[in-house]
Amino acid sequence: MSAGVAPGIRLQEQVRPGDPRFAELSHSDNQRFEVLPDAFVLPRTAAEVVTAMQEAVTQGWEISCRSGGHCGQDFVGTPRRNLVLDLHRLNDIRLTADGHGVRVEAGATVGQVQKELFREWGVTLPLGACSAVGMGGLVAGGGYGPLSRQLGLVADHLAAVEVAVVDGDRQVRLITARANDDGELGDLFWAHTGGGGGNFGVVTAYEFRSPEHLVEPGAGVRLPRAAGGLHVQKIIYPWPMIDEAAFTELIGRFFAWHERHQEPGTAEASVFATFFLHHNTTPYLQLMVQSDADIDQDGSALADFVAGLTAGTRVMGIPRGGRMTFLTGTRYMSQADCGDVMGARSASKSAYHRAAPGAGQLAVLYRHLTTPHAGPASYVMLNSYGGEINRRERTATASVQRDSIAKSSWFTAWLDQGQDELQLGWLRGLYEEFFAETGGVPLSNASTDGCYINYPDADVLDPMHNRSDAAWSDLYYQENYGRLQRTKRTWDPHGVFHHRMSIDPAEV
Repeated sequence: MSAGVAPGIRLQEQVRPGDPRFAELSHSDNQRFEVLPDAFVLPRTAAEVVTAMQEAVTQGWEISCRSGGHCGQDFVGTPRRNLVLDLHRLNDIRLTADGHGVRVEAGATVGQVQKELFREWGVTLPLGACSAVGMGGLVAGGGYGPLSRQLGLVADHLAAVEVAVVDGDRQVRLITARANDDGELGDLFWAHTGGGGGNFGVVTAYEFRSPEHLVEPGAGVRLPRAAGGLHVQKIIYPWPMIDEAAFTELIGRFFAWHERHQEPGTAEASVFATFFLHHNTTPYLQLMVQSDADIDQDGSALADFVAGLTAGTRVMGIPRGGRMTFLTGTRYMSQADCGDVMGARSASKSAYHRAAPGAGQLAVLYRHLTTPHAGPASYVMLNSYGGEINRRERTATASVQRDSIAKSSWFTAWLDQGQDELQLGWLRGLYEEFFAETGGVPLSNASTDGCYINYPDADVLDPMHNRSDAAWSDLYYQENYGRLQRTKRTWDPHGVFHHRMSIDPAEV
C-alpha cells in the first residue's frame, strides 16, 4: 500500500503513522501485541465500512477489524494488515423500525449499551461485567455476564446481524441475516451466535429481541425488563486466614452450591458470583455476587449462598455493598479497565466446568497461588454458569457449552517485557498441571467442557501445551465446528478474514 491516502477512503477516516492517535490505536487491551497497519480506518457508517472493505479487497490488501480492542490474542494485527477498521465510532443504539427490538452498532461498548437500554426503555440484556468491551466481538463469541443465569447468553437474545461480507466475485455486500432465516442465510446468522469474531465478515450492527418467556406480556420493547434493584456484595477473604484445608473447603462449597442450583426460573438462578482467587501477593481473595431484588426480594438467596461458603470454618469474609438501584448496582459490580491491567501485557486461558474439580486439582491450584511469584495481577476467576444458559440445546446456537455449572478464567498481567517468560511460565504451569490428566487442557468429559472462544488461547495449537488428542476446534466448538466450516466456505470463499484461530474451511 502506498504512503498516500487510500483511494476511495476520505482523509478524515484514516489514522496513519505520524498521527498522534496512531500510537494509542496500535495497542489493544493486551500490550503484548502491537497492531501496525498502514492505516487505521475509523468509519462512522456501515456504508463507509463497505467502501473501505471494497478498496482493500480490490487492491488485495490484508484487512481486519475490532470494536472494543479486548481480544486477548494477536488476531487483529497478525498477519500484518494494510487496513484495520476500528469501529468505535459506529456506536449508535436505537429502536428497530417496528419499535419492538433494539439495534446496536458493533462499536458500542457494553457500558454504553447497559446505560442506554436502561435509561431509554427500562430494559436490559445479560451483558458482560467489563464495561469497555465492544459489542462486535462480545456477541459473536456468545457473550455472557452477571444476568446470564437468569437470562441466558447475549446471543440467545439476538434477532438479526448486519454484516459486510465478500462474495465469490470479490464484491463487498452488506447482508442482514435473521433468526428465522433458512439455508445459507440462516447459517450466517447462527455462526454469529458463538462462532467467534474475525471469521465471516465485519459485523456492523446487531438487532436484539428476547425469547418470549423472558419478556413481560404486552411489552413494547421485547427485551427483559430491568429489575427494580439489585442486591450486591463484594467480600474480601484475607489470605492469612486461609490454609490449604480452608481453601479446598471454600472452593468446594462454591462448586457444590452451583451443582445444587442449576435450574432456571428460581430465586437462586438470579444469583451470580465472580470469585477472584488472587495469587497471595494480593493479600486476599475477592467474591463479587449479585441477585435480582424483584425475585430474591429479601436477599436471602444471596445471603444463603455467601454464608454457606464459610459456615463452620475459621474463614471470615469482610463484606461491603447492599441493595442498590439496577444501573448503580450493575456499575458497582462492573470490572472497568483500570488498575494493574492498564498498559499491561497479559495472557489468559479458560475452562467450562460441569462438576467440581477433584481434591488433587484444588491442591495444585492452592500451591500455585501460594508459591512465591512476582505477579501484580495473577489469578483464577470462577464465574457462575447454568440456569437459563443451559435451557437451550447444544446445537441451537454456535455456543455449544450448554450444561456447565461454572466457567473459569486463568489470567496474569505484567508491565515489563523482560518478564514474559516468567509470567507465561507461571500461567502455563498452573493450567497444564491442573488439567494434567487430560493432556493439559479441559476436554469435554464429565468434569469439564472445553474453552470459551471469547477468551482465546493460542497455546492450544501447540502440542507442547495441548498434549491431548483434541484439536483446538474440539475444545472451543466441538460438534458445531462442521457447520461453522460450511458457513466459512459459503460466506468467506476467498479467506479474507483469517487469524491464528479462525475457522478452517477445509473439510477433514
